[in-house]
Amino acid sequence: MYFKYVGKTFQFECPWCQYRARISGGADSGTHCELQTVVCRDCRELFDVPTRVRRREPEKEIAADKFLRSLRLEIPPVVLQNGSFHQLNTPQPPLVWREFKLTCPVNPKHSVAPWNDPGRCPRCGNFLEKNGFAFRLWD
Repeated sequence: MYFKYVGKTFQFECPWCQYRARISGGADSGTHCELQTVVCRDCRELFDVPTRVRRREPEKEIAADKFLRSLRLEIPPVVLQNGSFHQLNTPQPPLVWREFKLTCPVNPKHSVAPWNDPGRCPRCGNFLEKNGFAFRLWD
């Protein structure tokens, strides 16, 4: 599946019951995040939920970090990264993808299913209309 580098959020509206949602309308991705629009059958709402997020691996705490924290020295911000001491030439840990299951953001026990445009309104069952312009561009 091909993903762009900038995600887009659109406004969807139901002409029958006036339900509105600001969602991607299906699978979408940015540089460090992939989303999927889901319909929660219990909330009767549409949500964008993350399916994959790219983050740095947590680093192991080294003895120098503990030593510097105990001294509370004034260290230039260039040397401090993420609240810990690093040598300037130390390579950063690699970015890794973390995957998530599709769940409702209100309650993880709710029943959800993927939703893709064109799709039906979660409240009345009529087809939602998509605004032609992106409401928001996100990374």
